[in-house]
Amino acid sequence: MISGKKDALALLAASAGAATTSPWLAGVPEALPLALGSAAGAGWFGWSKAANWLDRVDTASREGFVLPSDPTFPETLGPDGLRFGHTRDKGLPVDIANGNLMRHSAIIGQSGVGKTTVGEYLLWQQVIARGGGYLFIDAKLDVETRDKLAHMARLAGREDDFYVLNVDDPGNSHTYNPLLSGDADEVASRLLNLLPSSENNIGADFYKQQANHALTVIIAALQSAKYRYHFGDLSVMLQSSRAIEALERLIPEDSHERRSLRIFLDQFRRRQGREGVQLDINKLKEVLGGMSGRIAMFSQGKFGEVFNTYAPEIDLTDIVLNNKMLYVMLPTMGKDTAALNLGKMVLSDLRTAVYNVQATPKYLRPNPPFMAFLDEMGSYVMPGIARLFEQARSASICLIPAFQSFANLSAVSPDFADIIIQNTWNKILFKFGSKDSPEMAADIIGKTVTFQKTYSKSNNESKSQTLLRTNPQSSEGGGHGLSESWRESEVHRVTPDQLKSLGIGEAVVMSGARMFHLNTPMLDFPKTVQPFKAIRHPCKVPSGEFELGFEKRYREFLMDANDGEDGTAGGNNE
Repeated sequence: MISGKKDALALLAASAGAATTSPWLAGVPEALPLALGSAAGAGWFGWSKAANWLDRVDTASREGFVLPSDPTFPETLGPDGLRFGHTRDKGLPVDIANGNLMRHSAIIGQSGVGKTTVGEYLLWQQVIARGGGYLFIDAKLDVETRDKLAHMARLAGREDDFYVLNVDDPGNSHTYNPLLSGDADEVASRLLNLLPSSENNIGADFYKQQANHALTVIIAALQSAKYRYHFGDLSVMLQSSRAIEALERLIPEDSHERRSLRIFLDQFRRRQGREGVQLDINKLKEVLGGMSGRIAMFSQGKFGEVFNTYAPEIDLTDIVLNNKMLYVMLPTMGKDTAALNLGKMVLSDLRTAVYNVQATPKYLRPNPPFMAFLDEMGSYVMPGIARLFEQARSASICLIPAFQSFANLSAVSPDFADIIIQNTWNKILFKFGSKDSPEMAADIIGKTVTFQKTYSKSNNESKSQTLLRTNPQSSEGGGHGLSESWRESEVHRVTPDQLKSLGIGEAVVMSGARMFHLNTPMLDFPKTVQPFKAIRHPCKVPSGEFELGFEKRYREFLMDANDGEDGTAGGNNE
């Protein structure tokens, strides 16, 4: 079919070229432009027909349909962007530039449709092509994914920059202590994230604020005395009056932190007969609520082997600033509560890392942007993480949360899903299996104006005749009518049914106002990948700081021991 101004001009040029074949124009130089115009017109027709033939748009099929994609962005491969896939209609690459990557991306879809696979593809580009760093929080213990990521690092010659946090296998995990990064307020806030939200419970919020005050005072005292501590030490302090009193004696006498700690503890001191004034630790536990138990969980068993360290190998701020790689494995199936708290702890530490990066000059910030891939984020998300999406861009960090449905986010708070969607520029939408999520996703993609054509047809017949006449007179008549009308209406660019009918590895991507129907790539790793073995990074306590060592003295603090109460720490005080 030929139509449109461009086709008309091409047809005119081709006709003019045909005129040059006349013998009358033989040897006439002025006829040369007409011949060139004929070639241009023929070239236009050839290109337009080939483009139509290559265009595989099919919006009618129930499965395997192909939606028309918007024009792709200019080339952005290399250090300036990442490739998300290729359009299904014309096979064109869709590359997202760094500027839009740092506006964050949300990956949404049911389990097993390709969310982790596209995440691995993005990480491959980040590590191999760009030399960048990442944080990958995985809501499952997947040794296969761990080994794939380690394989990527080896291929890039960067295995020394690859860290793994796996509390289920402490012997093959790097050590981590998130209590050592940030000031007292930040660490206390990080610990409070372990408690359930208390927004709608005035009583719970009161005790949460009390716990925040207690933790802030204790941690500030430790930091002022240059003592390093871990979850084991903190757990002992929150369960023993002797440990708290020993801490009080360690703080410099004339310091503001000691005065604050003493004022705080005075409200828990009680006179106990001949023993004089003692600290009522049970009253302190009531103020702390369930915080003591949650802190103790990180100090015991396999968790303790990873977290009870004064010189951890994993420093999230260092990983972000120096383009290193960290894979966090959460044991959500076997230890759901512990995994939830661990995920919250790492995300809170990432907030501190963002704060630290913001304080550095721009030329020292990650380049290319650091990537945080938060797989199955609905398993460990918390309300306080919304601010991270608002601030991470200024620290050159792009966040890529992946979750199964919008209900996973709404469970945190009614407006949490809106906050995440509002703060993600790119949306990668895979197949949905629920009812409400595809409806919401279709609304996010938006609508387009279309025209509906309507035909109406009418027929009528009439007969008449005059009565009481010798010559009968009669008449007959008939009529036909056909009308055509157009009506403007708005329809979804991608319908909810189409979102529920996407195939595996097939996604609809929104980047700003542009929509793309993509096939996402899948990396083909060797069948036998070398198992990961942690490369140790020996770390030392910085000069001028000391190990608290209260956990080693737990018998003295928690049992009826009368010796050794000299108030000194059991660590290295050199």
